Amino acid sequence: MSPVLKRPVVLFMGVCFACVILIYYQSSHSQGKPHYSGVCNTENVNSAVMDQDDPCILSLLRGQYLHPPSKNKLSLEAPEVTNPSMGQAQSILEILKNKENGFFVECGALDGELRSNTLFMERNLGWEGVLIEADPKNFLKVQEKNRRAWTVPACLSTSSSPKTVVFKQAFNQGRISQNQLDDQNRVGSVQVQCFPIYSILAALNRTEVDYFSLDIEGDELAVLKTIPWNNVRIQTLSVEFIHDKEGKDQIREYMTLQGYEVVKEVTDPNWLANDFIFNKI
Repeated sequence: MSPVLKRPVVLFMGVCFACVILIYYQSSHSQGKPHYSGVCNTENVNSAVMDQDDPCILSLLRGQYLHPPSKNKLSLEAPEVTNPSMGQAQSILEILKNKENGFFVECGALDGELRSNTLFMERNLGWEGVLIEADPKNFLKVQEKNRRAWTVPACLSTSSSPKTVVFKQAFNQGRISQNQLDDQNRVGSVQVQCFPIYSILAALNRTEVDYFSLDIEGDELAVLKTIPWNNVRIQTLSVEFIHDKEGKDQIREYMTLQGYEVVKEVTDPNWLANDFIFNKI
């Protein structure tokens, strides 16, 4: 074949190759579930099969559950306490070299002040973030503090889908009931909506988190396993390990597989802290 004829053939083959690549790319990036097309309410998102970042879930979060940062003056019970964290925040900031203007996620947020792992960052280093608190009584207290963070009255789902659960209220020891049928009508139990943590981040258009504080009295590992780690980057975490039914070693091993190292363990003689401090390698 003459050089003159070879050039169109080579060009044609190149175009065909590019088309094959494009088709493969589109196919490999469209294997998720189809977007939900029904009514976006809690009943439907809890029962339908959706991706964690389905527009329906994000619409529900943005419309009913994500409360914007307060513009009012902070209203703290003990404003003189510089850093109420029991050592978790101090350890994280040592890793991050007192980074300014970072982004945090704290769950459970309790009352937004007592032993808060993120209040110092917000007040002194200009951080933004989101406070997640499942107990409705505690959430009202969070709102009263006028934190400069998004607030979410929900629990973190222990599966990759939203769901409603029975939550046992006990101030700083409240948690998702382990006996849903037995506890649903008991005093001190309340129905609470849960969302995957990735859904909340997607609703905030966040893919990077500097610090994730996770203290939910025993379901930490289950929540961590819902995170699509390829879609979000979380640099540091403090994860309570003392109540998790799988045991602390399982948490450590799972996070190691996700590319994290344990920098230290933060503990307190009065059991006010029992946390791993993780850093992304």
